[in-house]
Amino acid sequence: MLDQTDVKRIIGEQFTDDATNSFAADGRYYTNPEVHQLELDKVFGHEWNYVCHQTQIPNHGDYMVVEIAGESLYVIRGKDDVIRAFFNVCQHRGHELLQGSGNIRGVVVCPYHAWSYDLTGNLRGAPKMKEVKGFDRSKVKLSEIRIEVVGGFVFLNFSADAPPFREMAPEFEPIITAMVGEVENLQFVKKKDYDINANWKIVTENFLEAYHVEFSGEAHVALGNIIDVDTYRFNIAGRTIEYTAGGGEADVIPYDLNQKDDFTNTRNAPFHQVFLYPHMTFSVFPGTNMMFVFNMRPNGPEKTAEEIIYFTLDGSMSEPTETAEAYVSENLNPEDISLVEAVHRGLKSRGYVPGRLMVDEDMQAAWGEQFIHHFNMLNLQALNRN
Repeated sequence: MLDQTDVKRIIGEQFTDDATNSFAADGRYYTNPEVHQLELDKVFGHEWNYVCHQTQIPNHGDYMVVEIAGESLYVIRGKDDVIRAFFNVCQHRGHELLQGSGNIRGVVVCPYHAWSYDLTGNLRGAPKMKEVKGFDRSKVKLSEIRIEVVGGFVFLNFSADAPPFREMAPEFEPIITAMVGEVENLQFVKKKDYDINANWKIVTENFLEAYHVEFSGEAHVALGNIIDVDTYRFNIAGRTIEYTAGGGEADVIPYDLNQKDDFTNTRNAPFHQVFLYPHMTFSVFPGTNMMFVFNMRPNGPEKTAEEIIYFTLDGSMSEPTETAEAYVSENLNPEDISLVEAVHRGLKSRGYVPGRLMVDEDMQAAWGEQFIHHFNMLNLQALNRN
């Protein structure tokens, strides 16, 4: 197992604490399998991970299976209306309990030997259990995982020692409720899945910096047209990075605009985005009447399982919003995927020498790469946890 000295050596001495005088990380930081294993433990095993929105499991017995950090899990709404999360594994011989999503009317039944569990994870019964000497069903319970619901979104933490969500990321809830006043009532519309041949940190860094926007393809040039660059602002605070801007001119925005804004937007920022460490970005684009979530989960050291999840107030999209979703799903994201996969291949080259992070002296330029630096400082702090 790597120790703190090893991690610092792998990221490279040229990566310094000062964003204005730092180089990018060494390629091994992104591709080393031991770094990946350490991240699963220290980062995804201790930080709060996105699961879903509470309205995706609205009824008693509604459940959803997710995979996080290589673990199969499920969230379920109990008869007491409480949402709980469990490892998706039977306590008998380890068979997975559930698949996909749906509703459990009575008990969760293991498809292998029919052990059954109630919605709070307690064993209800097992075939032949009365014939087994000393079998005590009261001592059998599914392994539960901590969850918190913040702004209507469900987050999960594997660690019993991690601070509560609102303590670890106090800035997030005020930002997300300012983005969409009705955020707790958002309704799921659709999800798009992408398998990306690049390390999760490369994918995340790409979302964090605007330095590449005007140079890297037609969809990114169009992204620059979505916002009014003169009003583009950002705020780095703890585990969040917030971006706001006015909307661009209607004649250059690459999708149709809704004439009415359905969201209550208390900051009057038609473009509003917040990154939440380690792997989530929540976005609202001008004139779209939708919030969409980029969720970037590691799938090994050289692959990322990315989800884009779309929400509206009523669970449907107007025709203009559909054109915006198509721009994101069919134009912008495929262009991003091509970029990050090329970066990943390049970082594996023996010819790669880390270059200077492009950050202005005052760290005030919105195009700067100070966001990448902040992200990796958070990651290093997580990797150095005891």
